[in-house]
Amino acid sequence: MSIIGIDIGTSTTKIVEYKNEKIENKLIIRDGFSKDKLEKFINENQINVEKIVFTGIGADKVNLEEYDVPVKVVDEFSAIAKGGLLLAEKEKALVVSVGTGTAFIEVTENGAKHLGGTGVGAGTLFNICNRMLGVKNFDEIVSLAEKGKIEKIDLRIGDITDSDIPTLPLDLTLSNFGKFEEDSKKEDIVIGLINMIFEVIGMMAVFITSKSDIKEAILIGNITVIPGVRYVLDRIEKVQNIKFIVPENTEFAVVLGAIKASE
Repeated sequence: MSIIGIDIGTSTTKIVEYKNEKIENKLIIRDGFSKDKLEKFINENQINVEKIVFTGIGADKVNLEEYDVPVKVVDEFSAIAKGGLLLAEKEKALVVSVGTGTAFIEVTENGAKHLGGTGVGAGTLFNICNRMLGVKNFDEIVSLAEKGKIEKIDLRIGDITDSDIPTLPLDLTLSNFGKFEEDSKKEDIVIGLINMIFEVIGMMAVFITSKSDIKEAILIGNITVIPGVRYVLDRIEKVQNIKFIVPENTEFAVVLGAIKASE
């Protein structure tokens, strides 16, 4: 028997089959959740369903009475906290959920606490890429990010001085899009957007943890796996007292957390 976990977000829905303490099958839907799509996932993978667990901002719109197996709804912040720690194999950390926007949740031995968030996130990336560049899907963003050169779009410390400054490495950003020109290449604009988004998220994590004994931030969410993200986080780690962790299966952290929280 398997548990089906479903995380209904603003722009994507994640579905997993959880069996024998591991993810057996998984699916990301980018055009809205429906019971028909869930049934197709179950039938195609020949899943014997024991229970269905919903989480996410769209979970409260689901008609739970439509299902003929036990159904449970887990609040999103609890799922974020549980899933982030579980995938990173940590007991405490700042869990940073990068969805359409970004939420920061501190998890300690005293429990989980939502500390706030920012509207900068995947929604920022997808909508600017769509409106400005005509890039409409995740795979194309990934492909462009792999080819983009950040030094072509951002003004960096090394562009204005050759001298080493102890707290300011030469590859540190001085101005996001400081070299943005009318003829800038599409791939460079995409990597510039990714850099700007994760510098904002990364530095907010730095500020949040600056007055705490927690110095590890676990990043979860679809866009954390896009090429270029790790480069941004590594540069912040060089100059700040923080460690960023992007665990395996990070896209499914929230739905996995919901499953474990429902036990």
